[in-house]
Amino acid sequence: MGQKETIVDLLKTNGTMTQLALAEAIYGDKNHGPNIYSVLMGRVNSGAVLRTGSQPAYYSLSGADIVIPEKVTQPKKGVRDVSGDEITNETIEEAGRIVAETDNYGPEMEMITRCLRRFPDNTDPDIVAMKVGLIDITNSTHLSQHKSKISMVELSSIIASIPDIDARIKAGDPEVVNQIARSNGRINLFSFASKYCCYHNRNLYERDDYSILDTVLKEHLPLYFSDVTETQIDNWRKAYNYKAYNDYITKKLDELGITVEFRKRKFDLFVWYKNR
Repeated sequence: MGQKETIVDLLKTNGTMTQLALAEAIYGDKNHGPNIYSVLMGRVNSGAVLRTGSQPAYYSLSGADIVIPEKVTQPKKGVRDVSGDEITNETIEEAGRIVAETDNYGPEMEMITRCLRRFPDNTDPDIVAMKVGLIDITNSTHLSQHKSKISMVELSSIIASIPDIDARIKAGDPEVVNQIARSNGRINLFSFASKYCCYHNRNLYERDDYSILDTVLKEHLPLYFSDVTETQIDNWRKAYNYKAYNDYITKKLDELGITVEFRKRKFDLFVWYKNR
């Protein structure tokens, strides 16, 4: 029996199949997909076989019912299954409490609060530099890896030169994140900027206007919520559209009925604690 007849026979028996599935059925492995391509396309061009979709394409006999299996989204290697994580007022409160009681992260958060309250203003580059260093080290934003693109001196001066920065952070102005993130135009500091504004807004002014974005949030938000992807989140970052990201977090917390105090910060701690 030739390839033409074998392909037709397999499609009669199995209904809808991919090119690799056909090759495996014929040759016993998935390495011979290219061997059947020309014959398969000949069947498609003749109208005997229908081709549906792409990446992968599915093949079936003309006139037969087309049944395409649902795609199962597999978590990235090393990314835990979050399906058992329940996001409620109680669970995010608990995560925040657990983190605060750890021997390292708890005291570091207290130190950040003390330092920001002792040096609240962001108009002196030297003071700003100390706070940049503190937030960078305690939050692992790795600014030192980008010294070839921006120095501490330059970044601190950029932050200190932002008009009305302190009043705007207190009011929760999302554009401040974008201004810090753009820095000198040579590097995108979106994650660091979100943390710098969040800590001042939360720890200094006891408000909850900013949502943090980092690698853990970018990778895991799409696992918790089906209406956002890593690509979408990264597009917000690339476009310096912090407001869109922050508004998204606000919307999801509203939908979940999360009403606890400092809910954005506690939600960030929840996702980080569960997936660190």
